Amino acid sequence: MPVTPRRRPATRKGRPVLTREIIAAKALEMAGAQGFPSLTMRALAAELDVTVRALYNYVEDRGEVVGLAVDLMLSSWNPPAPDPADWETSVADYAHSLRALYRRWPRALLVSWDEDTPPASVHPNRLLNLDRFLGLLRDIGLDLPAALAAHRQLSLLVLSFALVVDGPADRAGDGRNTIVPGHWLSAHADLDIPTLREAAALPLPGADEQFDEVVAAVVARIRDGLSAD
Repeated sequence: MPVTPRRRPATRKGRPVLTREIIAAKALEMAGAQGFPSLTMRALAAELDVTVRALYNYVEDRGEVVGLAVDLMLSSWNPPAPDPADWETSVADYAHSLRALYRRWPRALLVSWDEDTPPASVHPNRLLNLDRFLGLLRDIGLDLPAALAAHRQLSLLVLSFALVVDGPADRAGDGRNTIVPGHWLSAHADLDIPTLREAAALPLPGADEQFDEVVAAVVARIRDGLSAD
């Protein structure tokens, strides 16, 4: 009778057994909320309720933990397949997929600033999705330099939007709905800023409406490039 291989228990003493997947998920959660500088091995071990030594049974060092977290983040980035026949929708879908990714783990976006991530650690999605987006723009008639310029514009706009608009809006207690808070203006009642005071009386559009404006600007640029050709 064949021997059935023993399965590793899912829990030990009522707690989940540590795995690389569990380590990556917790590391990404921490980096997404507080940034990668907060991700020390000691802090990670405390969050997982294990010893630092236990972590080293599964990873070589902190650098590997960062790589696992970034890979996990990028593995969740799966924009819809682009369709040249409906390219405007495809551009919007790509932008919305980036926004969702950035919004889920906002502080982790700064990994390239906070960490020295070697090229070998890049997840395939980072390359595949970029290639497909550039391919879409070439398929509809843009040359490669114009496609790259459009992608740069889109990437920078979505990143800045996630940090400047979505970030504050998603934080609990943020009720800002004007260009500047009223108490800022009240604190500087002597400043001669009539245009800004008039603008501050107008409500801001919602975050989704503002994002639609961002996407529309990128689509307009692409359309202008097609017209020029």
